[in-house]
Amino acid sequence: MPNQLKPLTNVEIAGAKPRSTDYELRDGEGLYLLVKTSGRKAWHFEYYHPVTKKRTKTSLGPYPVVTLAMARETRTKYRRLLYQGIDPRQHLAGIAEEKRIQNECTLEKVAEQWLKEKKRTSDLSEDHAKDVWRSLEMHVFPSLGNTPVTEIRPKMLKEHLTPLEEQGILETLRRVISRLNEIFRFAISEELIEFNPADNLVARFKKPKKQNMPALHPSELGRLMLALQNASIRKETRCLIEWELLTWVRPGEAVSA
Repeated sequence: MPNQLKPLTNVEIAGAKPRSTDYELRDGEGLYLLVKTSGRKAWHFEYYHPVTKKRTKTSLGPYPVVTLAMARETRTKYRRLLYQGIDPRQHLAGIAEEKRIQNECTLEKVAEQWLKEKKRTSDLSEDHAKDVWRSLEMHVFPSLGNTPVTEIRPKMLKEHLTPLEEQGILETLRRVISRLNEIFRFAISEELIEFNPADNLVARFKKPKKQNMPALHPSELGRLMLALQNASIRKETRCLIEWELLTWVRPGEAVSA
């Protein structure tokens, strides 16, 4: 009957002294402690690759940062993966890559990609784009900008946007929610997330009251025309407004004319 490997003890590990060459203290089932000539100690797990069947090893970390109990727990996890035909090293690499992608795909970075794409595919002016970005910087990014989009939930958005409702700036709140919806729909199309956490969010807040805009007094017409000439807007927009003033048509009629 073959000799059964005796498990390591904390006393044995702590008392292991360096020798003229590196050596191993084995705990069984692929786990061993490598003791270097410098006196440094590190845990390793040795196994057969589930596909290539080649002998492979991976580091579990230095001792005593990684204790005997921690090393054994990791060994158990790795053996479960191997039982499922999964290489532990590839599994760890996949987790690290997924974490890297999540860290790169924060709400602010995804919003930046969304706005860039929106400018490319629509007639969004540079001034309007700046206004959109400024509203996100003021009302969204300070607390949610660095949050990965995969971690954002409806309740989180509701709690974050409630102060806007309490301040009574409901129209601003409505625009912010609309932009968040666009950002999350963009994230879904890029396969960064599977659902839109801002979907139906607007229904959970008060609606802004509709009110008629006050009429322009004739004495203010000169100031309006001067402001139009100095405004940073497209020429077509300026001409359209001037044409409305001359013809008294409604904005919708002017656009479709």
